[in-house]
Amino acid sequence: MVNSADNSATSRTAFRRAVVCAFGVSLLAASCSSSSEDAAPTTEPTNISVPATTEQVVPTTAEATTSTAAPTTTAAATSTTVDPAAVADAAIREAVALAQTSFSDCLVALPACDPTSLEVARAGDLLARNTALIDEWNSLGYTVRDRDQFRYVVESVAVDASLAAAVVTVCIADGSRLVLPNAAPDGGDVVIDDEYTSGRSEWDMRFDADGVWRLYGSTPIGDAATEDVCGAA
Repeated sequence: MVNSADNSATSRTAFRRAVVCAFGVSLLAASCSSSSEDAAPTTEPTNISVPATTEQVVPTTAEATTSTAAPTTTAAATSTTVDPAAVADAAIREAVALAQTSFSDCLVALPACDPTSLEVARAGDLLARNTALIDEWNSLGYTVRDRDQFRYVVESVAVDASLAAAVVTVCIADGSRLVLPNAAPDGGDVVIDDEYTSGRSEWDMRFDADGVWRLYGSTPIGDAATEDVCGAA
């Protein structure tokens, strides 16, 4: 059993948007010329007065064209309201997953785990205790087997009105084993802890100044069990 986020002696939890066809109109000017013949007069020229005919130009008016624009319909903008608490809830669940994953990866990497890898999802006194534990297990040469027998379920997330803190109820069932590898007379592992443990705890999650949710503490709820008490994920 290697399952407490708090990692005490009895409890060890693992985490983690134209052409403007410039239509040039050319006006073609046409010029008219006239010619006259000279004739010798035989009689007094008769002056015939031809009344001037004035052609009345009747202005034409182009028929007015009425254009009715097709009515346009503007779709009403659809606005979506995002619930900040729901956004925080999703981010917190991702942070819990990261806390679990980063801690599990560290355990499997023993006895060569870099404890600073836990800083991605843990902080405060909890990080200090986890770091001390990993340093100890590194020095003792321990490692963890069967980490695939570990699972967790986030049962509830209670986000504070400030959106900067939350309490998460997590149920963990852990069948992994802490061992000293190749230390047995036959070359096998010496088992340090292989107790199957299951139980719930409340995680103190906080939103840090760098915009990351991290785990600051874990408090067990009730007694640990030797069978899986966690529901479906």
